[in-house]
Amino acid sequence: MTPAFGEPARLPFWKGEAVGRPYELGEAIGAFVREASAATPAGLRKRTDALGLDRQASDNLAAFLTDQKQATGQVPSDRTLLVERFRDELGDWRVVLHSPYGRRVHAPWALAVAARIVERFGIDGSVVANDDGIVARIPDTETEPPGADLFVFEADELEKIVTQEVGGSALFASRFRECAARALLLPRRNPGSRAPLWQQRQRSAQLLDVARNYPTFPILLETARECLQDVYDLRRSRRWPAASPRARCRSPRSRPTRHHRSPRTCCSATSPPSSTRATLPWPNVARRH
Repeated sequence: MTPAFGEPARLPFWKGEAVGRPYELGEAIGAFVREASAATPAGLRKRTDALGLDRQASDNLAAFLTDQKQATGQVPSDRTLLVERFRDELGDWRVVLHSPYGRRVHAPWALAVAARIVERFGIDGSVVANDDGIVARIPDTETEPPGADLFVFEADELEKIVTQEVGGSALFASRFRECAARALLLPRRNPGSRAPLWQQRQRSAQLLDVARNYPTFPILLETARECLQDVYDLRRSRRWPAASPRARCRSPRSRPTRHHRSPRTCCSATSPPSSTRATLPWPNVARRH
């Protein structure tokens, strides 16, 4: 596998189908990162010793947290979500949401973000979600690229968008194939042999195209239920992107960092006095150039 320069990044399907970490584990990881980043070097060493980490692992953890603070001014945690933006090798903007809460929370959120990018810019934002956050691509533009506002939704608005968009997602197609196979709607020519996966995908896609004309088709309803309830943690996703009507921003000059050749913006719960800050209810989000 070699880099494909000039092409936007896409997550391989065999990784994109992973369910991701549960919300509770993400919350525990975020709490640990918050406590570790606030601890003194001696306190962090004592904490890692109690967890059974050797000296090398403890030093690596301390260096990781230090590098993150130097690069963005904040560390994403259970109380702080960090939004970062920078230019990629093509000159386009990459807007990244750092969050520990796992793919089950981020994936439906990413669907809503992708729909917003299409609405605002008329392009596919190549939005990818994983356990550690969301990445979106914004084309180079003369106007100010979006920041934390790209990820802000009202709770009811988010649920409505996700329900509308999930039917066109790769997850829906994959789950529809599994549901159709369980319902014996994808019979094999030879019952004694296994059908190739590409063939199953092709026949499932053909069946899905026909089934879309019948919204109450039971397999469609079961696939939607499975995506929205079993795979996505939509209930917890709704609590995060809600914004306060009193949100405000201040923008200082952008500055380059040692991790990227071009200027980047970071959004977090707290930041130095010279940063751009948008006050949100919880978790708070602030922008930093």
